[in-house]
Amino acid sequence: MSYTIIKDPAIEPFHISKDQYCYTVVETIIPDIKNLEKGVKGKEYEKPLGHYGNLSAALKKIAKAKLDLKSEYSSVMEYIKEFEKQNQAMNELLNKIGI
Repeated sequence: MSYTIIKDPAIEPFHISKDQYCYTVVETIIPDIKNLEKGVKGKEYEKPLGHYGNLSAALKKIAKAKLDLKSEYSSVMEYIKEFEKQNQAMNELLNKIGI
């Protein structure tokens, strides 16, 4: 089975893997040095976040997942503004391809 990888700086550290059945959102994880044993080199790995029937749903998942990259928000409004910013960025990508 063949698949396509869709990478874009706008969706990093995520990318999308597409096969004949679905779109899979994948996060590239780079371990923090503080979480590793001394002398151990952290190796990046990929973590699938979900499988989606279309590109639009995959991009919406990325928008939501990008909110979790920041560990703390100072207010509900800050969180909402960041959510709106991420949604707008994903919608701009969808508009470029006419979806």
